Amino acid sequence: MINKTLKYIGILSLAMYFTSCEEVIDLELPTAPPKLVVEGNIDFNTDNTPDTLSVKLSLTTDFYNPTTPKVHNAIVWIEDGEGNRYPFEEIKNTGRYINTKVKKDFVKNQYKLHIEYDNDIYEATDVLLSTPEIQQVEQRREKFFNKDYYTIRIYYKDTPRPSSNLNYYYSFSQRNNEKPELKIQTNEYSKNKIIESIFLDEDFEVGDKVLIDLHQISRNYYDYMSLLISTINNGGGPFETPITKIKGNVKNLTRPEKEALGYFRITEKQTVIHTIYEQPKP
Repeated sequence: MINKTLKYIGILSLAMYFTSCEEVIDLELPTAPPKLVVEGNIDFNTDNTPDTLSVKLSLTTDFYNPTTPKVHNAIVWIEDGEGNRYPFEEIKNTGRYINTKVKKDFVKNQYKLHIEYDNDIYEATDVLLSTPEIQQVEQRREKFFNKDYYTIRIYYKDTPRPSSNLNYYYSFSQRNNEKPELKIQTNEYSKNKIIESIFLDEDFEVGDKVLIDLHQISRNYYDYMSLLISTINNGGGPFETPITKIKGNVKNLTRPEKEALGYFRITEKQTVIHTIYEQPKP
């Protein structure tokens, strides 16, 4: 039905233009029951600063709703590999649930997220892996397609794990708190070697502050992010919703047919902040 409706939008627009018609035409979009959306990005610091770990819960909504409904009064906890449970408390009706007491364990490293909401129980698991230190940050000014850009490179040492054929890495760069750049890679061709990650933003300017986070992640989260990044980069127009079809690891144990969206990941993060400085043109 929606494809047929969209087929005639151009014709309707032209007709309205030439006849100066003032009638408002409401485009009917299919609606669906709201689904739980889980943003369970649990990231431990590598320094001695306290870890404020958070899980954000919301609901899907229809296309025309300008606000995202937040989930309140949910029961949220994380269980570590030794069976210890850490309850998360909501901050002032924000839909954001936090805890500062979760212990970091790289040996018994499987963690479980548990959520109870609207008479449903949701659970997800992930494993915590140690993230290598960022050993060097390098800035260059390089020319691509007859235009010069500032680029940032980070370097870190890969350490192969006996229990895994490959290591998987996720990095995140953000300029002046604006739209972030996401990157994933493996150690397939750099086992036990120095790995280089390159960040290029055509808007980099002298004085910009660039935040870079590095995480070693599980294979499952790597696959999820690979699909998500591909979908974002190749996404269609506003009437396409491919991201909602990407399945995460959050399962509804009560009613499996009532799926949740989002992902629960648990990582250790390495963070650097780099300020862009003036360099000669290439």
